[in-house]
Amino acid sequence: MPAPISLPPYLGDYLADSTVYLYWDTFDSSNASVTISGLAVTDIEIYKNGNKTQRASDSGYTLLDTDGIDFDGITGCHGISIDLSDNTTAGFFARGNDYAVHVSAITVDSQTVNFCAGTFSIENRAGRNGVGDYEVTLTIRTTGGSAVSGVSVWVNSSNDRSGSVAGTKVTDTNGQVVFNLEYTTYYIFCNLSGYTFASASFTAASGSVSFTKDIATATSAGSSAFYSDSFLTRAITDVRETTDEPTTKAKYSDSRIIEHLEKAYIIVLNEVNRNSRTPAVAKIEKTIASGTLTYPLPHTVGSVHGIYRTDSTGGKIYYDSRSKFNPGGRGIWIENQTLHIQTTDMYGLDTEITIEYIPAGIARLHNGTCTLNAAGTIATFGSTPNAGALDTHHEAYAGSIFRCLGADGTTVTGNYLQERIITAYDETTRQATLDAALSPIPTTDDGSIYYEIAPAIHKGMDTVVALYAAYRLMATEGNAKRASSILKAYQSEIRNVRLTAYYSYLPEAPIDRSDSSDNRRYWRG
Repeated sequence: MPAPISLPPYLGDYLADSTVYLYWDTFDSSNASVTISGLAVTDIEIYKNGNKTQRASDSGYTLLDTDGIDFDGITGCHGISIDLSDNTTAGFFARGNDYAVHVSAITVDSQTVNFCAGTFSIENRAGRNGVGDYEVTLTIRTTGGSAVSGVSVWVNSSNDRSGSVAGTKVTDTNGQVVFNLEYTTYYIFCNLSGYTFASASFTAASGSVSFTKDIATATSAGSSAFYSDSFLTRAITDVRETTDEPTTKAKYSDSRIIEHLEKAYIIVLNEVNRNSRTPAVAKIEKTIASGTLTYPLPHTVGSVHGIYRTDSTGGKIYYDSRSKFNPGGRGIWIENQTLHIQTTDMYGLDTEITIEYIPAGIARLHNGTCTLNAAGTIATFGSTPNAGALDTHHEAYAGSIFRCLGADGTTVTGNYLQERIITAYDETTRQATLDAALSPIPTTDDGSIYYEIAPAIHKGMDTVVALYAAYRLMATEGNAKRASSILKAYQSEIRNVRLTAYYSYLPEAPIDRSDSSDNRRYWRG
């Protein structure tokens, strides 16, 4: 025989002080709709969070259509309502709780029936946007007043981090998230690798729906062990050792030494490229967009090595600028630090063009913590580096090397040293797009991911850059004897680097005299 009633449904997550409407159907033994008898508000019993103690009062319960039976004259369709604003039993209906509605007892088809008519909750299910009627804007900033993007934010009606009434949402480039909430008090909870967040709350009310919270503190220093493979860490140590700089009461701060390293690097790179048949180049990518004929380039772009797009076979289709007197137009050209194209039709919308260039400068070097997107292709730098400074030039780090140093935390994956080329950089969001996804992708549950912006050099060249920086410091101080000895060491090291660069460059290995048709390099195009 079929059951005379339907199974109890979950009615939903209700706002505090709202009204719950509950309906059920009844059938006889032949599955025909049948009426009931004996329904009264005293038959309605509500239990809270699995507790077997019933609500003490029946106040706030209503039988729909006068008696709750055969709603609107429809046989077998019955209903009641529950007013959640009724506080006769003080504190029973409250946010963050679950409830079960039982009916005990009624008569159905001559049978006495007790049943659970349904369950519901009061603001105890986290919705990403919230379930309130009013838009509330939260701005998360550092204690110094700088907006922080990428923060996971959720709010709760109680000071309990494990629950929420809205969220999780992630702050945009302005550090903002928007929730739909009610006019009441909420507590804010945040999470972002590399930051700690102070406790905070707010009370939304008419005319007061926008709140700025300066609660984020950068903790980008992290574990010093993860910076041991950093170019900056090694170079700073080399400079101090070479100049005999004391570690206590040092004359030069780390940041000042880094500035000298930045100046030294480009000089050393020029020395290497001067005699190299295949100079070290950097590259960036630009996507042709509708109506856009000019594309700003990073301030580090020097002489252009080539402009091309990659075809489906991996080949490079090069574009060369025509004379400005050519009747067909110049096609594509670079003027100052801007790439110009004659028309978008020449290359096609959404075409990715690669610009290879010999750097004429270097973006500010630094290391610190970052976050990664799920695909491992975009890194968002922390606002406060551990060492060095963030470069604020437009697309400053396009063409630079992103070096992932590792990750820490309770549960960590992908904890390896990896390097990728940055093909695009947004200085407002501090987001760097990598030429290839990190593999494996570093993840951490409660720790940090460590990185550095590093020159594309091997460890042998680290020493050369550090020696030249040390030489500049000693020469500036007027310490001629020490400067002379450092210069000799530099000249010896740079000679070796120049010769290595001249005779070997792995991506473009030259054909040796001994090559023959039996050597695969002989057939290079």
